[in-house]
Amino acid sequence: MPSQNQEFSFPGQTTEQLLLFAYGAFLELGWTPKYAGPNAIIGYTPRSWNKYDDEIIVEATNEIMSVKSSLVHNESFDMMGKNKKHIKDFMEAFEKVRLSVPKPEWTTALENLRTQTVQTVTEEAKQAEEINKVMKLSGSNLYATYAIIGINVIVFILMAINGAGIFTPNALVHIDWGSNFSPLTLSGDWWRLITCVFLHFGIIHLAMNSYALYMAGVYLEPMLGKTKYIIAYLVTGIFASLASLWWHSEVVNSAGASGAIFGLYGIFLALLFTNLIPKQMRSSLLQSIGVFVVFNLVYGVKSGIDNAAHIGGLISGLIIGFIFYPLLKKEDKGVKSNLALIAIIAGAVLSAWIYLNSPENKIEPERRAAELNYLREAKLPDGEKFFEKYKEYVQSDEKIVTMFNDGTVSFKEWLAKNEENINQEFAKATSTVVAMKNYNVSESAKRRISLLEQLLDARKEQVSIMKELAQEDGPANQLKLAEIRNKQEEILAELNKNDN
Repeated sequence: MPSQNQEFSFPGQTTEQLLLFAYGAFLELGWTPKYAGPNAIIGYTPRSWNKYDDEIIVEATNEIMSVKSSLVHNESFDMMGKNKKHIKDFMEAFEKVRLSVPKPEWTTALENLRTQTVQTVTEEAKQAEEINKVMKLSGSNLYATYAIIGINVIVFILMAINGAGIFTPNALVHIDWGSNFSPLTLSGDWWRLITCVFLHFGIIHLAMNSYALYMAGVYLEPMLGKTKYIIAYLVTGIFASLASLWWHSEVVNSAGASGAIFGLYGIFLALLFTNLIPKQMRSSLLQSIGVFVVFNLVYGVKSGIDNAAHIGGLISGLIIGFIFYPLLKKEDKGVKSNLALIAIIAGAVLSAWIYLNSPENKIEPERRAAELNYLREAKLPDGEKFFEKYKEYVQSDEKIVTMFNDGTVSFKEWLAKNEENINQEFAKATSTVVAMKNYNVSESAKRRISLLEQLLDARKEQVSIMKELAQEDGPANQLKLAEIRNKQEEILAELNKNDN
């Protein structure tokens, strides 16, 4: 909190006289005196839409007056020299009012302000006691929050050593360490629902989640207690993982603590919707947490962010928060509290079991074996490049097949319409196959490359036969066309068998 303090000597002036002149200086400047005691006045500069109100403290003792100006709204630096200017302005106004006799109403107003200050301090102490009774902020610690952050950091360091990447993540390493990779989670690796909560895609991801977790933990860990807090974190993390699987129809590989963190904020929101937390603190917390949640959900719409996990964690957190409310209201730490926690854990386990074992979600062993084979091959030196080229080949081949089946009746018309375009795709596919043949990949991948080359040759031969048919549409050429099409089907069947 940037501040500046200066002392001034006024021989012959009593403490009360100095404070009365200080009160008059506040009024002269249009500043607001807010608190007063036997030896001090605290006031604030005006606040507007583009600037905060700054705090001015005037203390007087034995002919000495000190003036302290502070920026009290989380500023890190006094870049504009506001504190120095405030003290200068105050002293100019002080010297101006000191030239005259203190107004009688200043004495009355200062006494009233002192009385109000005593009342305010008493009320604030009472409110603080009420808040502390519920939120247990004094004398608390954040050991559970620090432990979770510590585990996340340790796992991140170990994964980085293993090649996960500090800034650019390596998805294959994350899958090895337990990310929520849907083909594996849905085929038996149920534990990925929880392990993914402790993994992060890069140091920025880790830092942002650690900060958000700390900000939630400051309030929630003391208020819930460590057992409820940890269970809530893990359970909302599981529901966040399930929501991610449910929302993404395509393959998804998700990780991060944000789903569980949204769960904690959901719990906090639920409690703020009740009367558990005193009203004077409830509104400001509700506003700040509401802004955090809405901003992150809107920001999460962008590509690459698993908003489904955020929403799943948030909704499960809201439900758990309302379950916790009566227990916290009565400060129940006995049987009811234990039963509620058991019910919450059982609900998460049952939900996971039902979802993972439902026929429409469960992935069969054959698909799992294919995915594991893909992961093994992708780890080879050129594995990832091979699969990128494989996708390029498939795209070219799909265009070739589309041209073969465009519905043109006459072979001459077909050639006139498609020959140039299909030769372009043949050139792309040929270039792709040549590149793939130079890759350091598994024997299975090499076999696949050979089949792709055979399929490409068969596609080219089909075009040659179609040219012959354009010249002479006889039975012999029709037979050759049927044979080459059958050959392509056989190669495709072999490719599919090789993929599985």
